[in-house]
Amino acid sequence: MDPVTLLAAATAAYNGVKKAVELGREVHDIYGQLSTWAGHVGNLKDAIENIEEKEARPDIWKKITFEKSETQEAFDIYAAKKKVEEMEKEIMHMFLYGDLCHLGLDGYREFKKMRQDVHEKRKKMIEYQQMEREKFIDNIKIFSIAGISILVGLLSLWLMISFVYDHIK
Repeated sequence: MDPVTLLAAATAAYNGVKKAVELGREVHDIYGQLSTWAGHVGNLKDAIENIEEKEARPDIWKKITFEKSETQEAFDIYAAKKKVEEMEKEIMHMFLYGDLCHLGLDGYREFKKMRQDVHEKRKKMIEYQQMEREKFIDNIKIFSIAGISILVGLLSLWLMISFVYDHIK
């Protein structure tokens, strides 16, 4: 999905968080809304990161095309990043002064630390998977070359034996 669509989903979820807080819902309900919001924000950040990575490694066989102008794409990414920053500041405000104030600054820091830990763990998993894929492809190449070499060697041996046998008769 593009950043604009993901930003709309994150904004809708964030508005749900604000509404839950305004209505004085239970903290558990607010956590659920925050979780939904965080999921959309994570998807948005991944989409922005994927746009940047996709541009860095284009497929060598596909024609490169762009859905948006440079200015439009840059503005979409910029707007999405700024909106997420604004939402995160308001979430921090909830931890410090709002309905989550019983958790305080330590709660907010713990939340951010946990989020960073999960991000790092996932990043390592993706890197590991990519490394394993590359190893798998390298092994296929090695076994293919070895198999072809053995076949060529056996064929050469068979041709030499046939040639020698034909000349001995």
